[in-house]
Amino acid sequence: MRFPRPNPERALRYRAAGHWRDESIHELIGAITAGRSHKVALRDASGAELTYGALDEQSNHLAGFLAGRGVGVGDIVTVCLPNWCQTVVVFLAVLKVGAVINPLPTTYGRAELAFVLKKCRSKALFIAAKFRSADYTAMVAAMPSELTQGLTVVRIGDGEFDLGERYERAVEHAPAACVHASDADDACTVLFTSGTESRPKGGVHTHNTILFGERALAAALDLTDQDVAFMASPLAHATGFLHGFVMTLTSGGTLSLLDVFSGPAAVAQMAAHSCTWTMGATPFLADTVSALAATGEKLPACRYFLCGGAPVHEAHVRAAASAGLRVLSIYGATESPPHTIVHPADPLANSWLSDGRPLAGVEVRIVGEDGRDVSTGETGEEWSRGPNTFLGYLEEPEMTATALDGDGWVHSGDLARMLPDGSIRIVGRLKDIIVRGGQNISVAEVENYLAAHPAVKTVVVVGVPHPRLGETGCAVVVPEPGRSPTLEELTSFLADKGVAKFKLPERLELWPSLPVTPSGKIQKFLVRQQLAKGSAT
Repeated sequence: MRFPRPNPERALRYRAAGHWRDESIHELIGAITAGRSHKVALRDASGAELTYGALDEQSNHLAGFLAGRGVGVGDIVTVCLPNWCQTVVVFLAVLKVGAVINPLPTTYGRAELAFVLKKCRSKALFIAAKFRSADYTAMVAAMPSELTQGLTVVRIGDGEFDLGERYERAVEHAPAACVHASDADDACTVLFTSGTESRPKGGVHTHNTILFGERALAAALDLTDQDVAFMASPLAHATGFLHGFVMTLTSGGTLSLLDVFSGPAAVAQMAAHSCTWTMGATPFLADTVSALAATGEKLPACRYFLCGGAPVHEAHVRAAASAGLRVLSIYGATESPPHTIVHPADPLANSWLSDGRPLAGVEVRIVGEDGRDVSTGETGEEWSRGPNTFLGYLEEPEMTATALDGDGWVHSGDLARMLPDGSIRIVGRLKDIIVRGGQNISVAEVENYLAAHPAVKTVVVVGVPHPRLGETGCAVVVPEPGRSPTLEELTSFLADKGVAKFKLPERLELWPSLPVTPSGKIQKFLVRQQLAKGSAT
């Protein structure tokens, strides 16, 4: 597998500034372990707990298993696991053999999982046999043999099919003979993200790009080894992986993991584990605030709730503040994580009026169609550049060139304004995506699947506002003559294709026609307007 490499000129500049160093993620965690092996590193909702010493030992054994199966330097290991202690053991083991972590959300369906395995040419796959309503053994068993041939599968628990190796046996393997000494500029992670394209794309990060961003964020929040992070955001998503796993464990803190989120469960676990900060999408904030209000409970140890993915509501910020919890809006993307945040010293109102100021070392511009910076207060596309930006998409040079220009600027596709205090405000999107509860849904992907349904003549999918999730998908269908497909019929069709549940439209409109330009291009902005008015063409 060929991974993109850092730009030599920028690498020299970042190293000279001390932004990039000669440290790897697993080496930093190893240094913490050497001095604090008895300190608790991980806890999860099952009651499981691992010290740094136990984490190190178990990951050494698992690294030995991986090495014994031929997994080594530069190989990609796909990890589709919930927020469990075992997931972190897997991450660390993968790094110890010099392989590359490819975390995937457990919300992925068979189609997405198969696509990623093929794209990454994954050497190993870790799955929960069953989690919630999904049986991953059944998904893997249904894949073409050419995709799974030679793939080492490790499962936690039992599912419909008895495939692969049990995790419990894998961690009993003889430990690895040595830990791979990674170059800090080596690829260590491929994080998939959905944009306007019909399929997810894998952003490649190195130890240096990740560690700079996490150091910058920790510094902005004054986080130390005394902090306890609560993470209900999936470890297989950029938020949980970067800010939960990497930032917490490389700074010597403790990570508290919740696998099935609810407001009451989150509040109970944060209180029980004396968590000092957390991060999640707006639905997590809304449900946590609601649970606190219902009981009048406080979280005295918890200082910050970092929230992003959609505009943060004033009511939620004020309700959290009344419970002693400071909400800080944060903005970033898998390609540039994170790069702006409302800092603790900023006024409370900034959390609902802005998306924060750049972290130290990160540059942000608001750019017009001519490629020049627009004036303060004017709208343009948000660009960012810094030592935290990704190197490119896995084996997608054309997509990379669109998102990452020759000067290192990441073109977000988001419309924004620069505010007088240096904060930015995201006001819309150039990209055609739906952000549902902090998860991106590629509209093109869902439309392509729906277009194959025999009752569908034409279809568009657009986002409609939702009070808790930010927005959800609405399919607007022009049906074939004499056909009237139902929402249940269409979502069942998508599910049978292996489309993830969170991507399924939650509203269906049957229209006689769609608004188009003289050239025949569908005008989605008019579709959105008409949906808001409750009328069809």
